[in-house]
Amino acid sequence: GGAAEAGAGHALALATLADGRAWTKFQRICQAQGGMREPPRALHVRPLTASRAGRIVQVNNRKIAQLAKLAGAPEAKAAGVTMEVVLGTNVVRGQPLLQLHADTAGELAYAMEYASRNPDIIEIST
Repeated sequence: GGAAEAGAGHALALATLADGRAWTKFQRICQAQGGMREPPRALHVRPLTASRAGRIVQVNNRKIAQLAKLAGAPEAKAAGVTMEVVLGTNVVRGQPLLQLHADTAGELAYAMEYASRNPDIIEIST
């Protein structure tokens, strides 16, 4: 919608969303990048679950990145991690914390083995 005067940005953003201009612009950007595509789906998906109830107090991004890599990312476009929780989330034992996506059973097994050896990937306080 253009530049807004001081204090009017929120209202302009809402109007741009409501009248469809934002969606139209988004579609043009997508077309310029090759069009709207459905992301591929991994053949193997498995949750990493909470070992106990509590609150999510830390997420180790380096270890999350390593999990994704072991699952086949970024080479395998469908491989990676989908986070199910954020910092501050209260969880119950057995609740999915993230989903691991891999194209092969072996890559999924490597990632799950790494997760079992690194319980501090997502830290839960009691």
